[in-house]
Amino acid sequence: MKKILVVGGGNYQVPLIKRIRELGLEAYCADKNRTAPGFREANGYRIIDILNQKECLDYAKELKIDGVATYGATITLPTVSFIGECLNLPALSRETAEIASNKYQIKKKLIEFGCNTKGKFAVFHSIDEMLRFVPDEYPCVVKPSDGSGSKGVVIVQESSQYEAAVNSAFEAARFGEVYVENFFRGEEYSAEAFIHNNAIYIYSIVKTNFVRYTSGNTGISYGHTTPPGIDTDKENAICEEIKKAIRILDINMGSVNFDVILSENGRAYIIDCGIRVGQNLIASHIIPLARGVNEMDMYISQVLGEAVDPEPKKNKCIATKLLITEPGIIEAIEPMEQYIGTNGILAVVMRKKPGDIQRIFTDKSDNCGWVICGGNTVEEAERNAENARIQLLKNIYIKR
Repeated sequence: MKKILVVGGGNYQVPLIKRIRELGLEAYCADKNRTAPGFREANGYRIIDILNQKECLDYAKELKIDGVATYGATITLPTVSFIGECLNLPALSRETAEIASNKYQIKKKLIEFGCNTKGKFAVFHSIDEMLRFVPDEYPCVVKPSDGSGSKGVVIVQESSQYEAAVNSAFEAARFGEVYVENFFRGEEYSAEAFIHNNAIYIYSIVKTNFVRYTSGNTGISYGHTTPPGIDTDKENAICEEIKKAIRILDINMGSVNFDVILSENGRAYIIDCGIRVGQNLIASHIIPLARGVNEMDMYISQVLGEAVDPEPKKNKCIATKLLITEPGIIEAIEPMEQYIGTNGILAVVMRKKPGDIQRIFTDKSDNCGWVICGGNTVEEAERNAENARIQLLKNIYIKR
């Protein structure tokens, strides 16, 4: 039976470990956290700091692995690439893996080689150093270089907010590096791509939708739709910029997710690049339902050096909405399964349970879950998702 070492045993890696075993393979795990959730799902594990490449390599040699992998995270990629290179197993290049977890280094390389990444930016390694810097315009964006998703990212509207934003970003920065960049307005999209045998497959451009109908959490409608409902020229502009970035970064396998701003004149600007699968259900639900491909299964085949069929199988209209209740303690959640298959609802994914706390909404992590809907058109899918959001929120009871 073939063996795969999964570097990292956190929540992002758990679905990968489970899927490896479901496919009849053996999954082993390395993580420094003695209570890593991945340990419970793996065939075996070892308590190792995933930044200690030599110890992880020794464990891989001991196991006589057939593949090395990680999922949903970038901090683990350098170790995966190191093991892959040493054991002649499929993996990203060492150079690509080393910058994968540093948003600043990625942006610097994209700008250096001619990608559209509009705006000035500056990097800092201490709070005092950054507070001495005066942004040349507001709004601006403060980000940890090694941040995951939107953690520690703050849009600063005016100078009075700058110090608090800097402190917040440094709290989230694992390696003590934060940068500031200009903010610019436009339509926001996410794009999911998969690379195999030097071919780039852009599966979906996903439109981000945010509307605040009323004050309070439940007045927020936040989700994604695909196809994005833009004309062919704009879609081509996004795709060409993504392909350029993938080649510049020398990404030779697996998934990559981009955040893109489309300006009023139709020019695409890359504002973020994650050399990993897209979060917020993009890889786990939106892409399989919309395009008929499973990125996780393809990645498992890639790391084993097996055949992969990355061609999309369909093109369906899909929309999602976050389930954001009013702040408070969740007292009860009525079953949601009864709604699946009705009114366009394809799936409901809950991330909170009774006893958990719903905070005041500040970013997309402040939610109870998601509803995923389909439709014959983008407009119908979006309408179904919005109606489902309103309906399902009534099934979540909050003690305020």
